[in-house]
Amino acid sequence: MTESILVVDDEHNFCSSIKCILEEKGYRVDIASTGKEAFARLYENPYDAILLDLVLPDIDGIEIGEYAASHQADTAIIVLTGQATVGSAVKAIRFKLDDYLSKPCKTELLLQTISRAIETKRLRKELVVSKRKFQQLAEATWEGIIIFSCNTVLQVNQQCLEIFGMTEKEITGQEIQDLIPGWDFYIPAQDLQEASVPETLELEAIRGDGRTVPVEIRIKKLANGDEKTWVAAIRDLTTRKQAEQRRLQMQEQLTNAQRMESIGIMAGSVAHDLNNILSSIVTFPELLLMDMSTSEKYRRDISLIQQAGKQAAAVVADLLTVARGSTCKKEPCNLNFLLKEYAQSIDFKQLRQFCPDIAIQLQLESNLPNIEASTIHITKSIINLVTNAAEAIGLNGKITIRTANRNLEESFDGYEKIPPGRYAVLSVQDTGPGIGHEALPYIFEPFFSKKELGRSGTGLGLTVIWNTVRDHQGYIDIISHEAGSRFELYFPSCRAETRQPGEFSFSLDTLYGRGESILVVDDEENQRQITSSILKRLGYTPFTVATGEMAVEYVQREPVDLLLLDMIMEPGISGYETYRQILEFQPGQKAVIASGYFNPEDQDKIRALGISQYLTKPFSITGLAQAVHMEIRR
Repeated sequence: MTESILVVDDEHNFCSSIKCILEEKGYRVDIASTGKEAFARLYENPYDAILLDLVLPDIDGIEIGEYAASHQADTAIIVLTGQATVGSAVKAIRFKLDDYLSKPCKTELLLQTISRAIETKRLRKELVVSKRKFQQLAEATWEGIIIFSCNTVLQVNQQCLEIFGMTEKEITGQEIQDLIPGWDFYIPAQDLQEASVPETLELEAIRGDGRTVPVEIRIKKLANGDEKTWVAAIRDLTTRKQAEQRRLQMQEQLTNAQRMESIGIMAGSVAHDLNNILSSIVTFPELLLMDMSTSEKYRRDISLIQQAGKQAAAVVADLLTVARGSTCKKEPCNLNFLLKEYAQSIDFKQLRQFCPDIAIQLQLESNLPNIEASTIHITKSIINLVTNAAEAIGLNGKITIRTANRNLEESFDGYEKIPPGRYAVLSVQDTGPGIGHEALPYIFEPFFSKKELGRSGTGLGLTVIWNTVRDHQGYIDIISHEAGSRFELYFPSCRAETRQPGEFSFSLDTLYGRGESILVVDDEENQRQITSSILKRLGYTPFTVATGEMAVEYVQREPVDLLLLDMIMEPGISGYETYRQILEFQPGQKAVIASGYFNPEDQDKIRALGISQYLTKPFSITGLAQAVHMEIRR
């Protein structure tokens, strides 16, 4: 069945374009250019999704979203606006709208968002239908029958034998309380009166093999001459209990998905702007430090400012990783090498300084296989695990970091089910008090923390580890008790060889330019100033423009050796579109793309145009120098 979408927007050209795109993908599309027309459409037809502009000529778009959410509960509502604000994003979350996008929006992202929102609504509807169906079956289905007198079993049916796993000879003549402990508390053997019998009972039955099963029981009296005979209808509740557990898990997953969508809306809205701001805090101190001697009075203070900026940028990156499920570039590497590098890092030395009474021991397997991994993300996971272990221990204790080569011939049920395969395993074990049983299922949730607020990070450390392991197709096992905890990360091994350390390393002294002209295209003035200052210092000749349109005009008049393009610029065309237009009249134009946030779709589009160098803001001087040098010399 064709899925239908209502586009509510007063921009005629935009609506026409969106309609063509969606109809090409097989959707049925209706257009409403005013709030009145939108309400009329919603009154006449149900829709699978609504693309909703917030600013309409006659009404606030949020009111339409609120109406649709209450009258068409199965409709996915996606805000698509050119006037995005934090206030409107908060309203969208408050009225339980499904997603929030800003114009201009990439076609791939729009289609992906629509598909995901419709699928989420479908799953929610299936959950409700499944629950209703389950309740109907639970009320109508009875499986086992026991006829008894004075609580002694007289007769049973085949279904009852299957519930208890016994033969008729084994079960007949037994006392029911021996089969169902707790029975005699509710059903006395003597003077049993129908008025005193509970309508239903939920107890546990003991099977012939000793296992217990949950059962539901209903009892009725039968006439049998002078002797009072009763019948008990018994139903095995195992399936229902499992279904209830699955339903609770689905509900929890849905709640988590909604929470992550809310975080994603807010994170995506602020990440680009915040990383532009952080560029000043990270890069200007680096420029100042280049001109200062090691004995300069304020050198340490400036270094602290730079470090604070880097930490803030790392928090934004963590939030985006958690909210958007960011993927990363991977290459063959070895966990042993990463651990040896970590043991020489500033993070490790600071940890030893702050926790002098905690012993840290490395036990590395000599023949550890390589893995396909992002060294940055794996190193960050190591740092988070070791830091958490130290904080769990407190004053005195021991942390053991191990690697191991494991070949699982069958599935292993740990914290999660680990399928058969060959794995390189990273293990971090501490001698702390362990993780509470009640907290264990929730430790990877965003912001779930037992630590003191403001003293131990953002609450995203374990969540980032979870996302990193998932992005590497790996698995996690946790063993925790009163004597400590052990985290084990399973990464699929590979046969590819690692590159030699330093094979592609650069010294800043080798990255200076020779006066080449570079056009910096960015909608943020301070970003243009920062980048120009760095490029001048590196020996290049920078020029700046504020929009993609201005960049196209500039290159038509005055060709340059390299373009340094911001990916997202508002208003106007994006960095990707700017470069695409320039290539039409300047084939072979070299370029580097920069942005506060890259998703995998952006990276694929960039590569398709021939760009191999891209920078994530805030970037360092060395990072910029290396990207520009490699692109110009390409």
